[in-house]
Amino acid sequence: MIKMKITFITACFSFAALIHMVATQYCGCKDMNRCYLKMLKTLLSDNEEPCIEHAEIGSTSVTIYLKALEKFCGRYISVNNDTLTFQKRHLYEVLLKHPVDDAVLRNIKPVILLEAGQQAGIEPVTFALYIIEQLVACKEHINLLKNARWVILPNTNPDGREFSRYHTASWKKNFRVSEEDQSVGVDISRNFDESFSDCPKVLNGFSPEYPGKKPMSENETMFITRVLNKYKSRLRAYVSIRRDGHALLYPFGSNHSHLYDTERLKKRAAEIVSKINHKFGFIELLTNSSIYDMNRKPHCGHSVDFVFAKYDQPYAYEMRVFLETDHRIMTKFQTLPRGYDTTLRIGYFGVIKELYNAVVAEYKNKTGGRGNR
Repeated sequence: MIKMKITFITACFSFAALIHMVATQYCGCKDMNRCYLKMLKTLLSDNEEPCIEHAEIGSTSVTIYLKALEKFCGRYISVNNDTLTFQKRHLYEVLLKHPVDDAVLRNIKPVILLEAGQQAGIEPVTFALYIIEQLVACKEHINLLKNARWVILPNTNPDGREFSRYHTASWKKNFRVSEEDQSVGVDISRNFDESFSDCPKVLNGFSPEYPGKKPMSENETMFITRVLNKYKSRLRAYVSIRRDGHALLYPFGSNHSHLYDTERLKKRAAEIVSKINHKFGFIELLTNSSIYDMNRKPHCGHSVDFVFAKYDQPYAYEMRVFLETDHRIMTKFQTLPRGYDTTLRIGYFGVIKELYNAVVAEYKNKTGGRGNR
C-alpha cells in the first residue's frame, strides 16, 4: 500500500498529545471524527502541521490533502478530478455528504456550492480547505451534512495560484498561453456568459483584466459551469470566495442591476452580515453591498451574476476574505490582537453557516419538514 504523506510546514503537536486532545478543541473541532484522527495519526510526522489552515498551500498540498481525506474519510467525502487546466493541473470537485445518507433525501437535499481561487489568491483556497476540514473532521458539524449536500471547488485557478506563489507581482489570471501573440492568461472571473459584452472591450491579452475573446473560453470556467449544471436541479446557494476583502457581496458586477429587484438581495445579505458582526465583533465590520458598488466600476462576466441569472439563485454571493491590503496598512500603526486571523476565519465560517441556516429553513418549509428525518 502506498503511504501518502502530507507535507506541511511548521512543527506542532506529537501524536501522543493528539490522542489526548480528541475530546478538546483541536483544529477548531470540539470533538474530532475518528477517521480524521486516524488520518493524522497515520500520516503526520512530528515536524508537520496537522491543521490545514496553518499549512503552506500549493497545488501539490491540495492534491495530497484531498486524496488523504478520501482515503481515510471516504464516508464523508468524494473527490472528482476529471478536468485539467492548460498546464495539466487537476480541478477538483469535492462532494461532502452525511455518512449514512437517507437514500430518498439524498436526491432532494438542497445543494450549497462553494468555489474558491478564481483570482489565484492563497487566502480563498486555504479558507475553502478549512471549510472542508471542519465539515469532515468535526463531529459538531454533522447536522450541516445531514440537512444539505455540500459541493466545494477549492482551487479553481491552480495554474495562476502556482505562478503567484513564486512571484511578488499580483497575478489574477490563469496561465493559458495565447497562440496569437504569446500573451499569458485570461481573467476567469470575467469569463462567464453573463453581461460579458457589457463592459468596454479589452483586446490586449497582456492586460491583467483580459476576459478572453469570448465567454466560457477557459477550462476553468467550463469546469465550474459543468459542476453547476450537474447540480442545478437542487442548487440553492452559491458563493464565490475571493481574496483581499472583508465582505459579502450580492449581484451585480455589471451596471445592469436596474433590470432586477435588488431589495430582496440586499435584505438577505444584510441579515447574514448583521448576525456575524454582532456575534464576532470584528475590528472592521464585515460589509455588504453589490459587487458593482464594491468595485466602483463594472465587472462583467462575473460568476455570481451568471449563477443568479442563469440558474435563478437568489442566494448567490461573492465573499471576500482576509483584508490583505488593509492589514499591511493597519499593522504599521497598531498591533492586531493575537489570534485575529483565527477570529476572522471562524467568523467567515459563521457566514457560511448562516447561509446554510437560511437555505435549510426554506427547504424544510417547502418540504413540510421532511429535512428533519
